[in-house]
Amino acid sequence: MRALIIGASGQVGGALSSACVRRRIEVYGTSRRGQGYLFLDLAEPATIAPVFEKARPDLVLLASAMTAVDECERNPERAALVNAAGPAAVAEECRKYGSKLVYFSTEYVFDGAAGPYGEEDPVNPLSAYGRSKLEGERACLALPGALAARTTVVYSHDQDSMNFVMQLINNHRAGLPMRVPSDQYSNPTYAPELAAAVLDLAAKGESGVYNVVGPDWLNRYEFALQACAAFGFDPAFVSPVETAALGQAAPRPLRAGLKTDKLAAALDRRLPPAAESLRKIAGIMKQYE
Repeated sequence: MRALIIGASGQVGGALSSACVRRRIEVYGTSRRGQGYLFLDLAEPATIAPVFEKARPDLVLLASAMTAVDECERNPERAALVNAAGPAAVAEECRKYGSKLVYFSTEYVFDGAAGPYGEEDPVNPLSAYGRSKLEGERACLALPGALAARTTVVYSHDQDSMNFVMQLINNHRAGLPMRVPSDQYSNPTYAPELAAAVLDLAAKGESGVYNVVGPDWLNRYEFALQACAAFGFDPAFVSPVETAALGQAAPRPLRAGLKTDKLAAALDRRLPPAAESLRKIAGIMKQYE
């Protein structure tokens, strides 16, 4: 099997690459930065077809996106180009080559009024990011057999990533205080477990929307305290704050999060709890000391 990972240099793409290698899946990876990857920029449709011509993939994992939520709000045209038009072009190439498509979506397709949400709950994105990702999700799901994996608060020990856990680690190391929302609820999701679950769903031929998140429904401050406990950090540098006080450009879905009953039925398991994954990261951190 040949897999094409669009966005292989990112956190989720890197986890997918590692998981594919372990499963002896031939991998082609793309990045906008080059650096050993095939060049593909979702904002430049002309870069998509040549990659498909080279890789001729059986499976396409679309992990690339414009994920800076506030930047999407300030530049909704580019968000729509990268998160919606680009994926639609990818879906068309998948149609030509008969490739199975997996699109990584988000809990931000919901308004956060009454989460956690199931796959069939009505969507109502609040932000340009959420609207663009929903449009991309719909474009991809128009392809027969496509899978959309909705996820959120993805974290791992990835020094090139700005994921929440790495922000916490870097702020602690620098002795910098960190204000963390105490009113944003969702499900922290460990990137390697996300990658494994998505590959398992694809291998089983699943399609449609699946929520793929960790089992813990926590606010960001509660998650920060769990991470501090796992890493042996004094949590005094972390202070809780309401989202409204942060002055962010884009509205956030406050009580969001995703239910995983459908995932558990398909795979006969849920993702491990955050405490277990954070302990794994603590073990990795010790190797860098």
